[in-house]
Amino acid sequence: MSAILFDMDGTLVDSEPLWLEAECEVMESVGASWSAQDQLSTLGGPRERNEKIMQEKSNNVKPYGFFGDQLDILMLKKLQTQLQILPNALDLINECRNFGLKIALVTASGGQLMRTVLTHFPINFFDVTISADDVERSKPDPAPYLLAADRLGVKIEDCVVVEDSITGVTAGLSSGAQVIGIPHLVSLPDHENLRIVNTLAELSVTKLVDWYPFLNQVKVRNHG
Repeated sequence: MSAILFDMDGTLVDSEPLWLEAECEVMESVGASWSAQDQLSTLGGPRERNEKIMQEKSNNVKPYGFFGDQLDILMLKKLQTQLQILPNALDLINECRNFGLKIALVTASGGQLMRTVLTHFPINFFDVTISADDVERSKPDPAPYLLAADRLGVKIEDCVVVEDSITGVTAGLSSGAQVIGIPHLVSLPDHENLRIVNTLAELSVTKLVDWYPFLNQVKVRNHG
């Protein structure tokens, strides 16, 4: 058995603009500024890094944890009412499921935010979902992807990770998986196990199996 492990923010859903809005609103509330350039330094999480950077830029005017908590409150509302699923996300996952591949959602966001995003997808659309709450160390640590593979009952070497940030790509590569990178706001580094595409719309099961024959071979071995 093999699997496709999808990142969430910026990969399957167009949430990064909402994150930027929320970050600007929170920083403005304490008299500090935030820009799209600042967002690049926090892209892909984890929460602790976002908190540290926002504390530094605001001269530590609030107790530690303030920014993360405020972002959660704002993002819950934005995700509920403004979130858009990216083109081809639903079709690609359905193709993968019909082909016999296991599917996981692996995010550096907290569980509450992840569950809010999941309300935009069909029920039980993912075989496994992993949030930052499920691991001691989130991305760029490989732990979230290793946990997803373990819960799916597949070897990480039989998985393809789909990511959009340096943080997420680093996690995927460190786990031992093959990685497809979709540069969203930043360029991604070269790596022998990293393949770059421009958008999710470029991907299909046919293309994935062509690139990664083990997806088909594992399927045949288990079901053929």
